[in-house]
Amino acid sequence: MAVLIYFQKKEIFKGIFKTSKKTNWFISGISLFMLQISIDQGQLYTGVLEEKGLWGLWLFFPGMISAAIVPLVLAPLWSKLDFITDNQFILFRFSGKGARILHQFRSIYVGGIVVSFLLGFHVLAFSRILEIYYGFASQTAIYTTGIILIIFALKNSLSLKFKLDVFHSIIYGISLVLLFYYLYSASGGWENTLIKFNSGNSEKSNLLPPTGLAQEWNLLFVFIGIQWWSAQLFDGGGPEMSRFTATKGKWNVIKASMTPIILQLFLSILVIMLSVMTISIQNTTGSEAGFIKGIFNAVPEWIAPFCVIGFFAIFITTTESLMNWGASFLVVDLYETYLYKNKTENHYTKISFGSMAILSIIALIIALNFDNLQDLIKVIFSISAGVAPIYILRWFWLRINAWSQLSAMLTSGICTLIFHLYVSVYPDSFRLSPLNAYSWQLIIVTTTTTIVWISVMFLTAPDDNSTLTKFRTILPPKKQLLKSFSLALLIGIGLLCLNLLLLKWVFFRN
Repeated sequence: MAVLIYFQKKEIFKGIFKTSKKTNWFISGISLFMLQISIDQGQLYTGVLEEKGLWGLWLFFPGMISAAIVPLVLAPLWSKLDFITDNQFILFRFSGKGARILHQFRSIYVGGIVVSFLLGFHVLAFSRILEIYYGFASQTAIYTTGIILIIFALKNSLSLKFKLDVFHSIIYGISLVLLFYYLYSASGGWENTLIKFNSGNSEKSNLLPPTGLAQEWNLLFVFIGIQWWSAQLFDGGGPEMSRFTATKGKWNVIKASMTPIILQLFLSILVIMLSVMTISIQNTTGSEAGFIKGIFNAVPEWIAPFCVIGFFAIFITTTESLMNWGASFLVVDLYETYLYKNKTENHYTKISFGSMAILSIIALIIALNFDNLQDLIKVIFSISAGVAPIYILRWFWLRINAWSQLSAMLTSGICTLIFHLYVSVYPDSFRLSPLNAYSWQLIIVTTTTTIVWISVMFLTAPDDNSTLTKFRTILPPKKQLLKSFSLALLIGIGLLCLNLLLLKWVFFRN
């Protein structure tokens, strides 16, 4: 607790990791929107649409069910806290040796490893644009993207993010409008696009798997049953936490955090249409990179550079936020707290920018060892499936302690790694199973992790009363929590239904 009080009093790195001024809810909402969308979205959708058709996007759709939980329930709670990083919540919520160990472990695990993987994901996605537009070799494109990240790490600070996010959103929005116009023209209109998209497989536009495919139907049920909580960013911690604390007032926080959800709903429909048009233009069996190829085949040469700038805007916005998040864990939560205290602010500033550069280099290495975005996102969803429940429940189930969360994080990561290696060695293991490999992975990781963390929770001592009493002061009454949670789930189900109705209208207007 002394560590937390120290940081709240000193408030170092405000210009880098925290803004000292309260922000308008709309600006915070746009910043959150730019944080939650990413350059890989179109590439991911294209890869899934090519492989499975429209129903394959259920990999992402269930996340809408839990989309309103953070805005209505958890974002207002985060806004009551004055932390530099969301990792400091651990020292506020938990007590004893377990809290300190979890705080240190998560500083390294999330700040160094998880953030590097997320950055690698975006590096791979943007490198494809450089590869296709400039004709770079694959490795050259990844190296170039990594160098760009390192350069931008030198000017990365949260105090600049809000204004830049609004500016970048305008650039990205204009580029999307231009892309839609030229892709629509090149594909011969939407009706012609659907004819080409469905050629050879009339069920490609179906919202549900083809009849008779047991594995695919079972996978759909697994998506709905498990991924509705793992396709979101847990409890609102992470890069978005700083947006919640920068927004004044409960209702402003709710409006800010609902803004990206509404915008994302319509953006996802637009990107799906763009993906289908790029597939129809090429009229070949493509891949994730086919999204980029289709775009640059359709737009005029004089428009193409602006499209690249639009992609760059969303890429640098997302990656800067991730770098800022990871470096805050490594510098504020680890380096300054446990290794080198009482150094000058200039010293910590240099270490902060150095940490961002190191994260960029690790991300580059990760991108060099993956060639498929879908594989990476499935690893992330698998780890999330195991730990997301405890991140949400720790706010309401006060028996959960630091050892519980630590065991969940370790078990989920280790189980995902073991299963991934097993499938790599024995790729045909689940060919005759009623569930495919990814379904089994989600079920096994979630079940094992849940059993482990609940067991650890009851085998270890609860947090001390003083810690729990202080934590209770930020919680609303139980009835209000239950009401907000129920309303959030209803809104989430409504968003999912609206998304399906929009897709049905877009793909089956006749």
